[in-house]
Amino acid sequence: MDSLEQLRIFFSYNDWANRRVVAALRASDCPEAEKLAAHLLMTEKEYHDRMFGSDSTGFNFWPEMSIDQMSALAMENAESFERLLSKFDDEGLGQSVDYKTGSGKPVHNTFREILSQVLLHSTSHRAQALKELRRAGFEPPAIDYIFYSRGLQ
Repeated sequence: MDSLEQLRIFFSYNDWANRRVVAALRASDCPEAEKLAAHLLMTEKEYHDRMFGSDSTGFNFWPEMSIDQMSALAMENAESFERLLSKFDDEGLGQSVDYKTGSGKPVHNTFREILSQVLLHSTSHRAQALKELRRAGFEPPAIDYIFYSRGLQ
């Protein structure tokens, strides 16, 4: 399996995990977990937009968002990344893009690096959100990749 196909699978998993977290937030009352989920979803969107020239200078990566807004953004992000990945071949992932960070610093990364960052960043913040749910007395959903993978078999 080439790295592009692996990225497509991981982004499909990312969507599945994000939707499970949003569903868990809908069934609970945990503002700290909601804050983390809103951040990860907004950051996914901004990283996508950076690949198309968005200047992130001054961007608010920690917005307040309703559960319905999170649900809509999770769907939008999944569709955007699916469309993006459908246009690439494995070689194209090595192409570079210049963009500015939230502090305005100009940086340069490959599409592969940015896409990997999206997945790793989202995984980290989903774990934090689940920890906050548990701390607030709610049972978080199981979102391990292996559970997702087994569901595809």
